Amino acid sequence: MERTSFRHNALRWLCRGLIALVATYALYLVAGNVFLNTALGEKALNRKPDRFQMQWASGQTWWPGRVSLRDVRLQGQSRRIAWEATAGRVEGRIALWPLLSRRLHVPDVRADDVQGGIRRVTKERVPPPPREGGWELQFDSIRSDSIRRGYFDGLDLRGVGRGDVGFYKQLRGGPMELMPSRVAFAEARLLRDGAEVLREATLEARFAIDRHRREDAAGIDKLLKTQIDLMLAGRTAGLDVAVGPQGAVTVKPVAGEGRADIALGFDRGALKPGGRAQWTMAVAGNDIAGAVRNDILGIDVAVDEDIAIKATVPPQADGRLAVEADLRLRGRQVPLRDFARVLPRVSGHLVGTWHFDSLRWLSGLFPQAPWLTLDGAGAVSADVQVVEGRLAAGSRITVPEVDAVAEVMDNRIRGRARADIRLDAGKDGALVPRLQATLDRFDVAPLKTPDTPYVQGRQLTLTINADGPLAQLRDALQARVVFKDARVPDLRVYNPFLPRRQMRFEGGAGVLSGDLSLDAAGEVGHGTVRIAGRGTRMHLAGIQLRGDIDLDLELRRADLKRRLFVADGSTVRVRNVGFAEPGGESRRGWWAQVTLDRARLDVDRPISAGGGADVTMKDVGFLLALFSRQKEYPAWVYRLVDAGQARVQGRVQWRDDVLILDRMQASNDRYDMLARLRLQGDQRQGDLYARWRALSVGMEVRGPQRTLHLVRAKAWYDGRPHYLK
Repeated sequence: MERTSFRHNALRWLCRGLIALVATYALYLVAGNVFLNTALGEKALNRKPDRFQMQWASGQTWWPGRVSLRDVRLQGQSRRIAWEATAGRVEGRIALWPLLSRRLHVPDVRADDVQGGIRRVTKERVPPPPREGGWELQFDSIRSDSIRRGYFDGLDLRGVGRGDVGFYKQLRGGPMELMPSRVAFAEARLLRDGAEVLREATLEARFAIDRHRREDAAGIDKLLKTQIDLMLAGRTAGLDVAVGPQGAVTVKPVAGEGRADIALGFDRGALKPGGRAQWTMAVAGNDIAGAVRNDILGIDVAVDEDIAIKATVPPQADGRLAVEADLRLRGRQVPLRDFARVLPRVSGHLVGTWHFDSLRWLSGLFPQAPWLTLDGAGAVSADVQVVEGRLAAGSRITVPEVDAVAEVMDNRIRGRARADIRLDAGKDGALVPRLQATLDRFDVAPLKTPDTPYVQGRQLTLTINADGPLAQLRDALQARVVFKDARVPDLRVYNPFLPRRQMRFEGGAGVLSGDLSLDAAGEVGHGTVRIAGRGTRMHLAGIQLRGDIDLDLELRRADLKRRLFVADGSTVRVRNVGFAEPGGESRRGWWAQVTLDRARLDVDRPISAGGGADVTMKDVGFLLALFSRQKEYPAWVYRLVDAGQARVQGRVQWRDDVLILDRMQASNDRYDMLARLRLQGDQRQGDLYARWRALSVGMEVRGPQRTLHLVRAKAWYDGRPHYLK
């Protein structure tokens, strides 16, 4: 009886338990499915919709902790990053006991037909300060075998994908962790703003992020906590780079044939040894002038203890670019913020030809020569050695055509040049930069009127050398301009530099040659200038001349602040000269050569000059004509004119419109002549003494007055004062 009673009681309690269990299960079914299929569930989850939202079309749960949802959409925002994800179906299991300790643990989730991505937004959502007691979210495995799409701003990845992702996050500013996860795609396409970049691609990525708080690694610094292994293979599209008439550059993918093969590993800020990446693609487009380009770009990256980078762009018939680069980046660290810090890690060799719409950046290689400007569109050929981020000795840059402008002594030299830049080894390992620019054609114009050139020439050479380090280039700069026989259509352009009333060109063309050394300010330090004119018409001290003239100036700067030059050794030669004397008498075939044995030259307008002169001339007829008409001299005086070649010495000075000849001594084996003359405007005064055998005469000139001294002429002349001390 007792055993029967026990069994009866046990059976009764078992039935009650089953009924309670069934009732509880039924209550769960009702409550759970009501929660999932009414607004109650979404209201409970979307209490802070600006941070997180979740919607679904329908759901069901047949077992505690097991949930199935259809047409699920999740979205949220953290700072400036907004994200969203959708799935056709989601099934998962929630661990119930951890809920009692404010911990949502989801051991596994399976999702179908998944799409999602992130985008940057303008309005930032600033998270609240960290607080204690936040819920812990842990999803061990979110799996899908049907990922359709993923995007990041304008990048869009589409294909057949699968993935398994796990993460941990504590709310209220707690730590987060991305558990070891993976994503794989087959038959994938990568698009940029709707244009195809990669097609027929296979992709596999494994990644993880160490557990950390926001204050430990925010923004891009999260990569210092990240591990990624990426394998990618596919066919690449081309790239169109177009430059508009105003210089605006647009870049977009276009149809093309290329190949991508990538197998790289990234571990907390550094690439893993053994990685490799190869990428080839076609590059098309046009430059600012509308010229079409057609190039092929190839990049090869290999990782060992360092990062080796090779880039090639084979030359094309209608290409604008040709490159062969072999560079090595010391170490495996990836620059995340300050990209300039990576330069000291770069060494290698770079050879290439580039076409630039503007070559103004070449002037930046010589910042200590601001008077030189290189600009215009053109190609650049380079053979560059790089050591620890710096150009090394042996590097060369060649520019077949560039617009060159040099501003020298208030003049602008302009032309299309070929430029060669070379870096040589100097003392203590310093680099010595050297530039040679050759202008096939050039013109020279005043800075005040740069569009009205007065010199046109061919083959001008400009060289810049620095015998010290780049940092000391201003002090060490040596520049030189050399040109020969440039055409001067009208020599009258030089009249502003001359004392116009006493000395000026009246007409005729000529040629100009120069060999000038310049300083860092573009000022002449020393050199030679040659002006040659044929059939030149000149006005000199009231006398009209016509003939050939050659002026050779030897310049050496005497004052660094003022434009004062020593011109010792300069010469002036005139040949085939014809001139009319004040009385109307004319002479032909006269010649003279003047050597300035001691001369000082001030080149500010108008030029002022002075010094000693040594003159050899055919005869003294021109010197006599400066004083008076032929008929005003005694008859025997002009017999001196035909008495043969004469040697003349004396001093010359001109300033503004004042020309002074002093201590002039002319002689040969038959006669002697002494003279001094001062010309200012239309006024002239002077003294002349001539002796032939026993005959002598003195002539005093005071404006229009002429006074002869026939008695004691030498004593009279010696008693007259000199004009120059």
